[in-house]
Parts: sequence; structure tokens; C-alpha cells
Amino acid sequence: MQFAYFNLMSMNHPGETPAAVLANTVRQVRLAEELGFDATWFAEHHFSSASVCASPLLMATHCAAVTSHILLGPAVVVLPLHHPLRVAQEVAMLDQISGGRALLGFGPGHQPHEFRSLGVPIDSRYERLLEGWDIVEQALTTGRVHHLGVHYRIEDTPVAARTLSGRMPPMFLASSTPAVLARGVRAGATPMVSQGYRSGPQSTGMCQDLREAWRGVGGPEPMPLGIQRYLFVTEDRAEARQAAEGLLNLARNTRSLRAAVPPRDGVHLRPLAFEGEPTVEWLLEHGLIGAPEKIAEQLIADMRLLRPTHYSLYMGFTGLPGAAVKRALTRFGREVLPRLRAAAAGMAALAA
Repeated sequence: MQFAYFNLMSMNHPGETPAAVLANTVRQVRLAEELGFDATWFAEHHFSSASVCASPLLMATHCAAVTSHILLGPAVVVLPLHHPLRVAQEVAMLDQISGGRALLGFGPGHQPHEFRSLGVPIDSRYERLLEGWDIVEQALTTGRVHHLGVHYRIEDTPVAARTLSGRMPPMFLASSTPAVLARGVRAGATPMVSQGYRSGPQSTGMCQDLREAWRGVGGPEPMPLGIQRYLFVTEDRAEARQAAEGLLNLARNTRSLRAAVPPRDGVHLRPLAFEGEPTVEWLLEHGLIGAPEKIAEQLIADMRLLRPTHYSLYMGFTGLPGAAVKRALTRFGREVLPRLRAAAAGMAALAA
């Protein structure tokens, strides 16, 4: 099982600047490597405070230069928003600069305002993803591209840089749409879902639906599964409450971004309450917020229930200062991560 550190790179309050968010991200990635995380992911979002990272490949390449062994990748490249030949070259640059440490996540995107602002019809996103994926794979595995498709027409073009292995990087996929999932099966990709603030029992239906869709397109058993979780390690009651409030705001902002025109003050999203949302008290009791023992016990229970092969863990949603996030990350790495690895090894031994 892999454990990865996820970077959304939000501006959580008006006093934050993009420069500060990005600098904190670099520091946290270096710390995650020191603490033994296997990988680190970088998000892609546009035109709101949800994320200041418009180019996860650029951010991954920068962090490759200040790390030595942690794997790095975009989670995800919203491929329909980019020319795939450009994406292929940037993935190759990341892999070359990092010494072969690139991971690659693709997704179709889901925020209407991003597609509108970039002039891409959102109803074409699945077709563009599938066509673009073929182009990226052709470029990275053969060194040439010749593609005459519906959305992209590329005459025979040589590509100077490929991955060091001459193969695609390990692939991850954020979609359960059957045609895209089938493409992921052919690529050996790991499907990823966001568990968010939900408990393990609340997430079983989502994971089971994905497994059934995987089987429906001929996916091998057992299905690899990446799960994204939000957590914060602290025994300070005030920090824990702010973390729970930040997690609720993150959930509200995620809902807001589904709107055709998300509610914003400038770039800053206005978090809007939604029906059925959790309370701060529920998040404090049931969410992954609190002491290391609580976090470890809940995650191990989820591992046994949901059977992930990859965890993407996010701690930067609180709005707390960078020093508090550093403390939480350090305590997770030193006090929780070893317990998770031991539990994963035990589960693997039982499965064998």
C-alpha cells in the first residue's frame, strides 16, 4: 500500500497569498519525503481560491528539484483543458528531471466555470480525455505522434523527451464513467475516489459501486483503489475545532464549484451551506481530526473495510498557520504512518 501527501494549495482566508501557499507546499513536500511518504500529489484548479495551482506538472517538477526519492505527480491533469501533446512533453520533463519519479493522474474535470473560461465545451470532456490520453501514451511510449481525430489533428511529429523507462508512468484515474474506466483498465490505472469527511461505513456503497463498474468493463481482480482522505493530527482543542470548521468549509466550497457560476468575491469562494451537511461537532467526533491514536485506529478500520491500495492524505484545509500544519504532518509521519504500514503488511500477509 502506498501513502501519499496531497496538496490542494487553497487560499483558505483573504490574508493568504499565492506565494505563501506555494512556499508552504514546497516545505511540506520536503517534510513528507523526510517522514517516509511514498508519493506526493498536486491538484489542478483554476480561477478561484480553491487552488492557486493551475499547473500541477509545473509544481511537481519544481518539487522534484528539491527532493530525492519521493514520487511526484498531478492529481489530476484535467486533460480536456490542455493540448495533449503539450501535456506529454511536460510529463516527460517531470520524469527526466526527477530521475524517473513521475506519477500521472488524469481526470475529465467537473467545474463548469473552468471550461467556460478556457473556451472548452464541457460536454466534450470525456471524448477529449480519451482522445488526449491516446496521444499522450503514443508520445511517451513511441517518441512520435500521428493522430487524426475528432478534437485533435496532429501530423507525424517526433517528440524529443520521453519517460526514462520508455513506458507510461504509473497511472491513476479520477472517473467512474464506463468508457473512461475501460481505458484505465487497458492502461493498468488505479481508480481514485474522494472519501472526504465520510466515515468508512458511509463510504462502502461508493467503493462497491466503483468495483462493480470496474468488473463491468473487464477490470482485473482485486481492483486497485486510491482513496483521498482529509485529516489533521492535533490534541489542541482550539486547533481541532478550527480544523473541523475548515473541513466543513472545504465541503461547502466543493459543492459551490459545481455551480455554473460559483459564488465568489473576486477569486475567494463563498462557502454555502448544503442540505445534509455535517456539523462541526460531528466532524470532531467522527472525522479524522484529533490525537494520533484516534487517527490511526480509524484509518486502520477503514483500510480493512474499504481495501484501498493507495491513500492520498490532505492536511492543508484548516486555514491554520503553516507551523500548525507542519506539526500535524510531523506527528502523522512519526506516530501514525508506522502503524498504518504495519497494519497494511499484516493485511497483505493474510491475503497471501
